[in-house]
Amino acid sequence: MTTLPPRPADPWRRAWRAATGNIPLAVGLFLLAFYLLLLAWIPQFSPGPATTDRWLVQTRFGPWTGTMYRLGLFSLAGSPVISVLLSLLAFLLFLRAAELADALRSRLRDRDTRSQWWAGMFPLLACLGVLVLLGGLLIGHRWGWREEGLVGPETTSFPGHDKGTPRSYLIGFGPALTIRATDDADRPLKLQQTARESAQTELVLYLTPSAPERSFAIPESGLVVRLGVRGALSARSPILVEIFRAPGGERVQEATMDEDQFSLTVDGVHLKISRQPYPLLALAHDPGLWLKWVGLVLGTIGLVGALSLGGQKGRIPGFLLSALSVLVAGMAGYSLATRGGLGALPFQLEASALWLVGLGVWLVRRKEG
Repeated sequence: MTTLPPRPADPWRRAWRAATGNIPLAVGLFLLAFYLLLLAWIPQFSPGPATTDRWLVQTRFGPWTGTMYRLGLFSLAGSPVISVLLSLLAFLLFLRAAELADALRSRLRDRDTRSQWWAGMFPLLACLGVLVLLGGLLIGHRWGWREEGLVGPETTSFPGHDKGTPRSYLIGFGPALTIRATDDADRPLKLQQTARESAQTELVLYLTPSAPERSFAIPESGLVVRLGVRGALSARSPILVEIFRAPGGERVQEATMDEDQFSLTVDGVHLKISRQPYPLLALAHDPGLWLKWVGLVLGTIGLVGALSLGGQKGRIPGFLLSALSVLVAGMAGYSLATRGGLGALPFQLEASALWLVGLGVWLVRRKEG
């Protein structure tokens, strides 16, 4: 009897099995976790960061600062890296969802495994939930808009943002500075921000994320004062006060304002600055907001269910990873409800990265088990 040679495996089937396996998805989760850690550890600047921020970065990273700027590590938040990573994740999850749906259909057809349909439902629900969430992110990015760092409770219209009714979110508080200057005889001196504006005896300046530095002149004394936030902007941020002599630009004095009341005397000019907090608002129109909520809820239910059923197959206990999943989902939901974004809370990026790493390890160990 002639023995037929073994039939070679279908290359398309091998590619399908590789793409729907745990290893590619785990690698994608590890890459996304690494990206989130970079965002958490490296300050992210919009184009043209403030001078004080540049000095702080130079102090923190030393000789590596120039290389990091060239590599674009200070502008990762606006780079296409996140789009590539999320697109890769969506592709792998779509293939995985198709594989899980086919396995669930086969299980429902088989009388012996029909009673265990829920064991295959939770992984499928987790994949579908994340896909819906990613779809909401895409719709919001493509057809939505967001303006941050707005001062005051009033809503403002922006050119090109006339579609949809925006929602307002309180994202924090910033410092409002009230400034007065007097001479030795306690007579008020005029203050002037720009040559086009009239001089006045009192100025109120708002330091915002888009304008963390403000300047004004004291024409009668020939002095120019520059005020800038040190570090992250908040109502209690230290304020760097620099005084220059016009028109030469010689710096006369420098000090840091840490308290609510600040005074400084230079060349017979008595400068007094008081600080008050003001609300920082964000306006956003997000047509994908409801999809984000649906995806977040469905994905959390499916993932917790899948981890609870298969948690003993990996070295990371399923209960601990389920608890971390609920924590990360809760932080994302709270951030979405209060600030209109998924990653706006302190330590949320670090917690999300830890969760992604744990989930990736769970997938790898589950495959090995």
